[in-house]
Amino acid sequence: MKLIEPHQKTTQKDSLQKLLNLIKKLLTFDSADEHAEEMIITQLMRGLDNRFVLLHNLRLEAGREVFPPILIGPPGLIVLNISFAKGFFRAKEESWWEMSKSSHRFGPGRPNLIKQSQFYAHKLANILDAHEKTHPEITPILIFANPGVHVETASPAIRIALMDGVENLITGLLKSEEYLKPNEINYLADFLELMANPEKSLPLGEEEDFFGRDLHLLDKKPSPKLPKMTIPDEFSLPPVEDKLRFSRKQWVLLIVLLIITIVVLIGAILYALNYYHA
Repeated sequence: MKLIEPHQKTTQKDSLQKLLNLIKKLLTFDSADEHAEEMIITQLMRGLDNRFVLLHNLRLEAGREVFPPILIGPPGLIVLNISFAKGFFRAKEESWWEMSKSSHRFGPGRPNLIKQSQFYAHKLANILDAHEKTHPEITPILIFANPGVHVETASPAIRIALMDGVENLITGLLKSEEYLKPNEINYLADFLELMANPEKSLPLGEEEDFFGRDLHLLDKKPSPKLPKMTIPDEFSLPPVEDKLRFSRKQWVLLIVLLIITIVVLIGAILYALNYYHA
């Protein structure tokens, strides 16, 4: 599975907030929620194949809070509402009940995690519709990151998964019917990532096509000119004797050596013929 976590611009306020968060972690040991979410994401990454894309820590709207993780794959678009609530709960259709710690009786839970999950899915659909992006129906899934949570369900309006049921959730996603093709998955993932990082999207220039190439023709550079060469109409080559510059005696010696070489060669040939006939 591919994990996309857009990098936000670092400002002085962000740096100060990071420092305060670090001090809080050092002074308090209440970081179980963050570790639990990381464990769930790690499980999803290990269990789901490369057809799935998980977008984490998105800010789809300027100045708004981080959007819940969005899982995009062949089954469609899924909003993962990861809750860190603790206690005993009941879920029936869209109603959400929580057991009081004092009276041990169930009363309306605040917030209603079922309707909250549906709200996130509806919000994502509105964002995509506002940008005229075609998409299948968005499915909300409520996941509890605390292993001690107990939920009694009776036909809940959405799927609910406990921490120890994430593996079953992964198996169900892998076996689900396919609604999105690979190119559609990548298209939606890229669009949502660019919404979280607008500066990453480079506008096309006036003279560029979709791939960033220049549309105008490059100015033709003049071809390099070769130096002019004058070719004579008639070739007057000097005689061989003048080129070699041999004396008369040297010519006579050269002819004698050539004759001796020919005689020796003929003698060798005749000797060889007599040898094979003998």
